[in-house]
Amino acid sequence: MNRIRDLRIMRGWLQDDLAKQINLSRQTVSCYENETRSIDIETIHRLCDIFGCTADYLLCRSDMPTPQISAEDWELLAAYHAADDRARQMVALALEPWAEKKENPAAV
Repeated sequence: MNRIRDLRIMRGWLQDDLAKQINLSRQTVSCYENETRSIDIETIHRLCDIFGCTADYLLCRSDMPTPQISAEDWELLAAYHAADDRARQMVALALEPWAEKKENPAAV
């Protein structure tokens, strides 16, 4: 599976079109798409910016093209992980009214 090819084709671009955007040759783009050449990190970053996707998606490590969590959410998650057990319990209690209700399998 090659996401570079898929993303390029979805936009109706030729290999030449993509090559111009990342300042590389069409042959290099072809090698990336045929997986006969490794992509350097700088090019991965440029491709992610061009396609609006994450590196994990581009490299087929994830099926989510864009992050599902905002920077603000990430900061809250990091703070939660840094908190002690008492603080985590307080957060859980505060968020309880909005938590997704899961059915009790034993009650069914």
